[in-house]
Amino acid sequence: ERENPQKPDDPYADLTVAEAMERYVEAKRETLSPKTYREYTQTRKNSLQSLHNIKLKDLTQEQVQIAVGIATVDHEPKTVRNMHGLLSSTLKMFRPDFVLHTKLPQKKKPDIIIPTEADVVALLNEVKGTEIDAPVHLAALCGMRLSEICGLRWREVDLDRQMIHICAAKVTDINNERVMKGTKTTAGDRKIKIVPAVVESLSRCYEPDKEFVTELQSYSIYNKYKFALRRCCPGKHYSFHELRHYCASVMIMLGIPVKYIADYLGHETEDMVNRVYGHVMADKKDEMFDRLEMYYSKVIPSCPKVAQENK
Repeated sequence: ERENPQKPDDPYADLTVAEAMERYVEAKRETLSPKTYREYTQTRKNSLQSLHNIKLKDLTQEQVQIAVGIATVDHEPKTVRNMHGLLSSTLKMFRPDFVLHTKLPQKKKPDIIIPTEADVVALLNEVKGTEIDAPVHLAALCGMRLSEICGLRWREVDLDRQMIHICAAKVTDINNERVMKGTKTTAGDRKIKIVPAVVESLSRCYEPDKEFVTELQSYSIYNKYKFALRRCCPGKHYSFHELRHYCASVMIMLGIPVKYIADYLGHETEDMVNRVYGHVMADKKDEMFDRLEMYYSKVIPSCPKVAQENK
């Protein structure tokens, strides 16, 4: 007996899984960012291929579980979960009575690598006056994403007030063309203050006739960044995105509230900061307590530290 049989007049019953996923992605195209549409298209073409020729009406939980198991062998848990997520969304649209109960690979804790202060200072000195002067400063000292840096226009930069408005990103679409889009999330649209070192970096590369702060494409920035890192920090392998982690770690070290950090980096929730940088914040707990203890030792005379100092 077939699992979750379809009604005889179901117009989607004879669609194959591949056809249904394609229709789902195309139906959502206008509501997706160019980057997300490209990723969805690649995912529906290349993932869970053992299911592609099965008709929706014949699809079973067992077949889905087996396909996920196969994908788990040579893909990261996050990738497998994305594959399954696309299939699940497709089924909600075309076969809503079939609810998946798949056992998915366990999520991995993010392996966050944070560049050292010495390495970042060396890198900033290395790129000074080069084509990636501004991009590296914006990533390391403002925590900007690479797509946001590529999409930053001079009209959104106010050097006198030391402010920039991050309101767009430049990404690669399905045709490998560079296109502009909004920020990754609504929280990503933000105005932030910039420190003097960033003001100086932007001033060095300011060209009033240019629209964008950098005309380089993301892959060019990354390649030039890797060469610069190799020169100033031999043996180190920080990704460009890890400069953003450095920015966050500095704010955590300074005891800046998580709410402010989330707002500055363009995260929608504080939870994102807690999940990604929780281990960094845990390392600072003793330091934060020492500050708390010192404060109370000064304002409350009966505190042990004050009593010891008065002996």
